[in-house]
Amino acid sequence: MRKLLLPLTAAAALVHGPASAAWPERPIRIVVPYAPGGFTDVLARLVATRLAEKLAQPVVVENKPGASTMLGAEAVARSAPDGYTLLMATTSTLSTNPLMFRKLTYKVTDFTPVALTGLTPFVLVAHPSVLAQDAAGLLAYARANPGKLNFAMLGPGSSTHLVDEMLRSAAGVDIPDVPYKGSGPASSDLLAGHVQLNFDAVSTAIPRIRSGQLKGLGITSDTRSPLLPGVPTFKESGLPQMVAYSWYGLVAPAATPGPVVELLNRTVNEVLKMPEVRSQLEAHGAIAPTLDAQRFGGLIEEHTRTWERIVKPLNLQLD
Repeated sequence: MRKLLLPLTAAAALVHGPASAAWPERPIRIVVPYAPGGFTDVLARLVATRLAEKLAQPVVVENKPGASTMLGAEAVARSAPDGYTLLMATTSTLSTNPLMFRKLTYKVTDFTPVALTGLTPFVLVAHPSVLAQDAAGLLAYARANPGKLNFAMLGPGSSTHLVDEMLRSAAGVDIPDVPYKGSGPASSDLLAGHVQLNFDAVSTAIPRIRSGQLKGLGITSDTRSPLLPGVPTFKESGLPQMVAYSWYGLVAPAATPGPVVELLNRTVNEVLKMPEVRSQLEAHGAIAPTLDAQRFGGLIEEHTRTWERIVKPLNLQLD
């Protein structure tokens, strides 16, 4: 995979000049490649509100969902590289789509990284009928009873599919997928016990675990989540390779001036350190390490390599 590189343009010479000092002079647009209401949208609006205050310019969120984030990504890739149009990219956009889609409508090198805005792990939840109380117990049962448990998954190439594959590969267990066309039907069947397992987001899993509708068996983070202290990490359960996160972050069209990228990165990181912003991130089970743009690009590449190890053996070719 080609690297995401920070722009090295003549504009870098303007870092102390009047042109860079004047930016931004008009509203900034953040394109969210998902429908309103999900975590990516919530995160974008949370950042946009505080970013507008700090930059003294409106920051408008525009939802452009469709085609596994490709519609929104293509629109931003074709935008002027001036810092006024940004994409709230995700793992799908730059880490997994390029590994799976035959006709990707953009290239990874169409973008330059700006700022990481969040990382969220996955929680393995189970119907209460599953006798295991943690991931170690589940894996022991699955090895002794191959094919008797099922994962609810949201279609080939989805995050649920890839994390399922990661667990099957790491643990050597036979737990088939049952594909669903949406999270609603998958959740209904999981709660009814028609399927037994699912990898879910922390924010969605919490109320169902606390109410006893589901059990939390394991989490793919490096350490336990303070929101789910009773759910062990997979590392604790003997699977150190089962560390996986979804990443979220702002990217800009390639060749966006370096000084603009640096200003945006610095300002977004200031926003993410604000107590009220950090508390909202934590409520969704997210963390937001402070990374400069170059290190954010490195994180994207690292995550891409992780998922490439899962995707390549599957020979997934999506239209």
